[in-house]
Amino acid sequence: MKRMLLAVLADDIYSGRFSDYINHHKSMLIDLVTFTSIKSAEEYVRHNRIDILLVSGGMADEAGKLNNIKKIIILSDGSYTIQQEYPVIFMYQPAGHILKEILAQVAEDDSIPGMSLMHTSKQAELIVVYSPYGGSGASTYARNLCAGMSGSNNVLYINLEIFDSFAEFEGNPDSHEYICGMSEVVYYIKQKKDKLAFKLASIIKHHKDGYNYILPVEDYSDLYSISQEDMECFTDVLGREMMYEKVVFDVGYIHVSSLKLFQVCDLLILPEASGQLQENKQHSFEKLLIRNGMDKVVQNIKYVAMKGRWAVN
Repeated sequence: MKRMLLAVLADDIYSGRFSDYINHHKSMLIDLVTFTSIKSAEEYVRHNRIDILLVSGGMADEAGKLNNIKKIIILSDGSYTIQQEYPVIFMYQPAGHILKEILAQVAEDDSIPGMSLMHTSKQAELIVVYSPYGGSGASTYARNLCAGMSGSNNVLYINLEIFDSFAEFEGNPDSHEYICGMSEVVYYIKQKKDKLAFKLASIIKHHKDGYNYILPVEDYSDLYSISQEDMECFTDVLGREMMYEKVVFDVGYIHVSSLKLFQVCDLLILPEASGQLQENKQHSFEKLLIRNGMDKVVQNIKYVAMKGRWAVN
């Protein structure tokens, strides 16, 4: 699989620290090379193409003369005068923030090639939490499940609910970043499949309980616009390119796309029924799966108690 080649042209200390971060947070999306002089970078690009070159402001003019580079981004200490042809990133911020800004630009830049989409054996375990009736505590269970697994696993939580309180849950209901969630993901699945991994990496956030997460859709209709093929693409990228060990989907809708997700997941978790009405809805859900030829999915269901404090065993 082809990966983006990211190069850093800066002083020894800065290049070393950025390289340490990338190597510590291993990525299936990036190969990194560092330079500390224009001469060393010039020698390298004679025989190699660089997708992104991060260059300190003092070297910007000379770096602009280098060939075989798709995009140059300036690392500014605050004194660099912004030039229209080069985007600028403030260099004195956490390396993770810098990387997210880079990946966001890669996702938007059509001159930088994406990744070919081939369905291969996935690496992540895909877990779906779903309830055929309301009030079961499924969303709280899903988040607690992620928190419980995050100590020994790299875990991603994905919210696929029609209506959600995740922004309020995080204490920031008016946050502008709310748009950078599943609605953005749906757009990329449909318009720029080969850039989906880069977009995901740029919008995934870290929760204080130790897991990463993607915010929900802005509009419920975005979920219903996802086709079976779209869902297959999404799960394939998550399993193949994102280096997560566990991916937990908090599903709150029924559609051909969610049925596809139930089919490809490794484990489908449902709440234990409490009372006759819930048992009836549970049986109706199982019949729906069987009518759609998903008998194996029914056998794959794990029923758990989601009561009280929703403790996860």
